[in-house]
Amino acid sequence: MSVWVTGGFPDREEWVPERTLAPLFPVAGKTFIGLATGRHPSPSHFPLSPPYIRMRRILLAFALLAACRPEPPPSVVAAPEPVSTTLALGRAFSCLLTARGQVRCWGMNDAGQCGGDGLGGVLALAAGPEHACAVQEDALWCWGKNDHGQLGDGIRSERPSPVLVRAMGRAGEHIQHAKTQPVLTRDSSCFFWSEEYSGSFAACTGAHHDMDIFRLTGRGPAPPCPTGTLCSKVYSASGAAFESALCTLSDVNGVPRVACPFGPPNLAPRQPERDFGSQDDGKTVHVLALGRDFACGLGEGGVLCWGSNARGQLGRGAPAATRDPLPVVGMAGVVALCAGAEHACAQKADGRVLCWGDGRRGQLGTGDSVTAGMAVEVPAAAGAKAIGCGEAHTCAAFADGRVVCWGADESGQSSGSGKGPIAAPREVVFSQ
Repeated sequence: MSVWVTGGFPDREEWVPERTLAPLFPVAGKTFIGLATGRHPSPSHFPLSPPYIRMRRILLAFALLAACRPEPPPSVVAAPEPVSTTLALGRAFSCLLTARGQVRCWGMNDAGQCGGDGLGGVLALAAGPEHACAVQEDALWCWGKNDHGQLGDGIRSERPSPVLVRAMGRAGEHIQHAKTQPVLTRDSSCFFWSEEYSGSFAACTGAHHDMDIFRLTGRGPAPPCPTGTLCSKVYSASGAAFESALCTLSDVNGVPRVACPFGPPNLAPRQPERDFGSQDDGKTVHVLALGRDFACGLGEGGVLCWGSNARGQLGRGAPAATRDPLPVVGMAGVVALCAGAEHACAQKADGRVLCWGDGRRGQLGTGDSVTAGMAVEVPAAAGAKAIGCGEAHTCAAFADGRVVCWGADESGQSSGSGKGPIAAPREVVFSQ
């Protein structure tokens, strides 16, 4: 909560954060709604006795108490129930959403990228290159870089701590927070949710704030469905965190569709209905992961990748770039998928982790800096419950709360210490 303060300048108002006023008026557990200050008359004009002065101070204290209301900070809100552990990695920072709904961040913080560390009551978390957003049951929060207004607070200044997403236009009246999934790109923050009879919706802030609120079909934005009509549902939405690109995977009457509302059109596969199967044939792709200039999809039949293959990121050796999704070898039993700028990783149901693509900065976790056109296993990450890919680093989280990372580490995004590339998984030590 913040306040508007007006002072001795009649033509000037200043927005002052709550923490700025707290030392001046320490009222425990309270947040001031407003405070007006002006020029005080000289005491010589009104000679007052000490008892009167004391009484006036008491009345002033009661007035201040009446002008405020309790408002706990977002970090103390408890998650309603355990949530899925999530790793959200950016260009040079990393964030973890624990099963208890708390956010932990480490790595580069020059633009406030780690400002969400300690935020609680979180249901979903996502990261862009230099900003991150979290979903609570009744609020959306973002922090970090804000040069395109991607934090949704109405300005373009960096935010070192979470701010409420307010600049959502009419979408703010319709978002169902508990069902919302954040998807971030380099210059935008988008929030997706689905309704049973209305289909899937999205609202964006930042460079693509004009998307406002729209229903998603396999071919891009469309008007809301008529009431009572069963609409298409979005299985997955993924942002290319290192570019300004976003694609969605949806089902339209049993036929899979991929749409890229903004970004390079070549990120969309040529014939998803042919390669992704349908709801009824057991081959439906239900997760998308976008890299810099390639994409991968995860379904019951394994992993398919398409796009550029300059660093082996398609996982099939060395074929040329293609818009036709190609299966990655050895992906049976995969349950999670992530993509970095030019590498990708998959997690299997038994906890094994495999990576492929660019390994020049150790992001494949094999103990060296070799690029791999075929998937290689990361033994030290065995038993993982969640994985995440940053621009050139990777992390895995375990059921006991441990997190290991590998790859680029110039800002401590892999180790928390920033001592150079890490070619094999190393445990992250969290400060208390």
